[in-house]
Amino acid sequence: MICMPVRLYALLAERIVNSAMCRLHPTAGNKILCTKDALKQALLAAVGEAHEIGFLARQKEQYAELIHSGSPDRPAWMDIRFDDPDDLARNHVRFKPVVLKSLVDAGYRRLGDLRWVHNRELTGLHYIGFKTARQVLAVVRRFEREAEATPVVTP
Repeated sequence: MICMPVRLYALLAERIVNSAMCRLHPTAGNKILCTKDALKQALLAAVGEAHEIGFLARQKEQYAELIHSGSPDRPAWMDIRFDDPDDLARNHVRFKPVVLKSLVDAGYRRLGDLRWVHNRELTGLHYIGFKTARQVLAVVRRFEREAEATPVVTP
């Protein structure tokens, strides 16, 4: 099982709850008045986000052997380095330099490091908002789809 510090869980939980509360549009007095349907939708979104984060963490744990460089089952796209402009250009990966710096500073060195990352984790980084996080993860999902569509040839 992946061991995450309790403090990290608390921060993540707080972010999910805050996000759900913002969907309910607090008043100037910081009170929330909403319909049952609006509350239900906000809670469903929070539960869905927490489930997705847990699902991605479980996949990361389950497929840990793919994370390690040099693994024979590791797709080549996972080794695209963020600090190699030629490698990024060759693979048609375009991120703003400030986004690349934020990713590298956070410890993400290769595209494969983002395979099981939730956009909530990325939005916690400097200069990465919701749109940018979605764009970054869309690139990862594109490579995943292309890898799944390409048949594996065994000798």
